[in-house]
Amino acid sequence: MPCLFGARTAALACLLALPLGACVSSSNPSAGRAAEFANLVSRSTACRAGNPRANTLEQFLATERTRGATAEQLASARSTYITVSEADTINQGVKPQACTADERVELKARMAKVRAGNFDF
Repeated sequence: MPCLFGARTAALACLLALPLGACVSSSNPSAGRAAEFANLVSRSTACRAGNPRANTLEQFLATERTRGATAEQLASARSTYITVSEADTINQGVKPQACTADERVELKARMAKVRAGNFDF
């Protein structure tokens, strides 16, 4: 059974190697922004360019609420964020991607905005 779990994890990581933001329906802009946000946070963490605060996801969802997102859109955005985050973590573990100095600088600047509550990507 443990081998089967490892095989499934590897297969999932391979399937999810595509940019997941592209898979999010355009009918829910909150979910699209959540996917982009998750990619930013995951890549920033992997590059050691900054980590989110404990309440950053809740701040993001509050911002989406003020943009007019419905309860369903917010639930979808939360789910999308978690799914993309977990997939990015698995992918980074299976096939780590190196960070360039320029990328790290850009990520630090973007994460500084996120930590300040600015979720305009």
